[in-house]
Amino acid sequence: MPQTSVLTITDLCTEFETDNGQVRVLDGVTFHVPKGKTIGLVGESGCGKSVTAMSIMGLLPKPFGQVVSGSIEYTHQDKVDDLATLPAEKMYQMRGNAISMIFQDPMTALNPVHTIGKQLMEVYQLHQSKFSKKQRYQLSLEMLEKVGIPSPKQRMLEFPHQLSGGMRQRVMIAIALACKPDVLICDEPTTALDVTVQAQILDLMKSLQQETGMSIIFITHDLGVVAEICDQVVVMYAGKVVEQADVFELFDYPSHPYTQGLLASMPNSQSIPKAMLPTIEGSVPNLNDMPVGCRFSSRCPYQQEKCLQRTPVLEMKNAEHQISCHFWPDLPIKGSRQESVL
Repeated sequence: MPQTSVLTITDLCTEFETDNGQVRVLDGVTFHVPKGKTIGLVGESGCGKSVTAMSIMGLLPKPFGQVVSGSIEYTHQDKVDDLATLPAEKMYQMRGNAISMIFQDPMTALNPVHTIGKQLMEVYQLHQSKFSKKQRYQLSLEMLEKVGIPSPKQRMLEFPHQLSGGMRQRVMIAIALACKPDVLICDEPTTALDVTVQAQILDLMKSLQQETGMSIIFITHDLGVVAEICDQVVVMYAGKVVEQADVFELFDYPSHPYTQGLLASMPNSQSIPKAMLPTIEGSVPNLNDMPVGCRFSSRCPYQQEKCLQRTPVLEMKNAEHQISCHFWPDLPIKGSRQESVL
């Protein structure tokens, strides 16, 4: 494990109990989160990004969802805790203090019948009980100011429905950062926002990261956002990691066919106006009926017989780049920034 890693996920396997029996949603997910850096989790809907976040936070629906194997090691002050096996009481103390999460829809994440002030002050009441009520109020005001909310005293008295989507998301960021966590997990926090507000939220998160030194796991399907905010990228498909690399390495030399397909579907300066963008044919396989061998084989343009029989493993292309594909050294580089400027 790299010494600078604050969070290390190793061979994480998560299963859900369904009417059709146990279904494995995550199968051997492995990556690490360096201190002070932003890791992007990328992939289509149903690839396991949000389940990865819920597994880390200990928020899988009980008793149907559970981590069945693997480890989630959190390192703080030379002490290592495995979040996958941590008792519920200790995980409760860890959640919000050491690791926080911003959810996709702030309207459903915030309680509609309580004021913004009450919900923000409650964080300090639960996790920082040493503060008096007056101190909790003052700290809440300061957090609202820090995330760029105007007239914070007035906002403290308002309810979530009285705020815009961008304001509600800023409130969620304030709540998540109230206890100065080491790791912040963002589950598509800008998806429902317009482009201008999205840019403001991304700038806010980058400035807060520089100020606090926290690490960020940023879950998204928007590769434009990845290029803007992430230092490293983990590409997931059907519950597995298929490629991970430094963000510049990934955009310049995408080596897995799935990553190439995602990047090729993005418009760029060389795209013909109003022309159809390339797409990846098919869809993510059903969790109850995963293909044998490579899970991307049914959609891969380079499929061969070996792909249908053997599951590829993550291989090191270089110190900053790993790929899970039988034939990656022989595949052309498509959909990259390099290709778009040639």
